[in-house]
Amino acid sequence: MSKPDHETQLRRGEEQLAAWGVAANAGLDALRAVTGRDAAADLAIAARLGSCADPGSVELLLALEGATRDKLVRKEIRRSLYRLERRGLQAPPVAVKPALVVTAPLLEGYLSAVDGGGDQLVWLAKPRPGGVAHVFAVINDPDGLREVDLSETTRKALRQAREQLLERHELRLVEADWRYCDYVIDRAFRWATEKGKPISGDYPGIRAQLIKQPVTPMAPLILAHLDADAVRLEEQLVAESARLLDEKEFRTWFFDRAALQSYLDEVLDAKRSPLILAPTHQQERAGSVGDRAVEELFGGEKRASWVRRLEEMAYFFYATRRPQQAKSALAVALALDASSHGGREIGFCEQLTRTSLAAFVQMEEQRRAEESKSSLVLTPQEAAEEAQRMRR
Repeated sequence: MSKPDHETQLRRGEEQLAAWGVAANAGLDALRAVTGRDAAADLAIAARLGSCADPGSVELLLALEGATRDKLVRKEIRRSLYRLERRGLQAPPVAVKPALVVTAPLLEGYLSAVDGGGDQLVWLAKPRPGGVAHVFAVINDPDGLREVDLSETTRKALRQAREQLLERHELRLVEADWRYCDYVIDRAFRWATEKGKPISGDYPGIRAQLIKQPVTPMAPLILAHLDADAVRLEEQLVAESARLLDEKEFRTWFFDRAALQSYLDEVLDAKRSPLILAPTHQQERAGSVGDRAVEELFGGEKRASWVRRLEEMAYFFYATRRPQQAKSALAVALALDASSHGGREIGFCEQLTRTSLAAFVQMEEQRRAEESKSSLVLTPQEAAEEAQRMRR
C-alpha cells in the first residue's frame, strides 16, 4: 500500500471539515472543537492555522502536535509554526511540549457491538506512571448507564482482558475516539438519572479522577468515515439489509415474548377462530398483524433508539473491516430515521420482526399440540378443525 499523499489527504481533510459544517473562514474555537477526530481533518486544520496570524494559532498548533501521532500532520504543524514565526509569532520554549504530554496523557476508548437488548460495553483507558487507569462501563440504549467502575491495571492485563472477552464470550472491543466514549457514557448517565434507573458505581466521581475538561457532544463515529448522502443513494442497501442478520453480532437481536405478546395473541386468535378461517385468510390476517408490528416496534418513541443502535453497529462493522455491512447498517439507520411508518419496507426491520413473531407462533402451536396428545377430550375448536379436515 502506498503512503498517503499530502495533497490528497489535505483535500480530504477540507472535505471532512466542510461535512462537519466548519467553514473555510472558521475561527479558532470552531477548529479547536473538531481537532483529534480525523487525521486528514487535523492536517487541514494545521494548514489553516499557518495562515492565521493569531497567538491562539500557535497555542492550538502545539496542542495538536502533542496529541497527534500522524507524521503528515506533525510535518504540517512544523511548517505552519515556521510560517507564523516569520510573521512575528514565536512558539514557546520546546520544554512546554513534554509538560503537556506528562500532565495530559492521551486517553484511549473502546466500544463493543450493541446486543439485542440494547446493551453495549464501553472502556476508557488512561496511561499513568506504572500502569493504566481503566474505566469499565455498561450502557443501555435507551435505559442509560447500568454500571461503571474504575480500576488500576497494566497494559498487559488490559490486553489480556480484551482477548478473554473475545475467546470466552465472542465479545470484541474496537478502538474508538475516547471523547466519543466519554460522551456516550455521560449521555447514558443522564438518561438513567432522568428515568430513575439504578446505576452501579459513582460515575461523576470516577470521571472527575480522569478527565477535567467538559464532555464534548459528538456525532455518530460512522459519519466520520462514510458519506451519509452517498449511502442514501444506494437504494439496494435498504432493500437487501435483511442479510445483516446473518452477521454473528446480530444473533441476539430478537424480540422477546413480552414485546410481541399483543401481536402474538392476535395471530393465535385468528388460527383458533370458531369461524375456522381458511389457511389463506389466516396468512392474510397474520401478514396484517406483522405489518402493524413492524411499524409500531420500530416507530414512535422507540425509533430514535433503534437508529442510534444501528449507527453504533455500522461503526463496529467499519472498525472490524466489514465496509459493506457498515454501509448496510448505516443505510438502515438513515432510512429508519426518515421513516414515517416505522420499519415498514426496510428489509432488516421486516425480517427481524416477522422472524421473531413466527418463532413464538410456532412454539405456541407446538405446546398446544403436545397438550392435545396428552388429553383424551377434544375442545370444541379441535373438534371443529377435525371435522373440517375429514370433509376435505
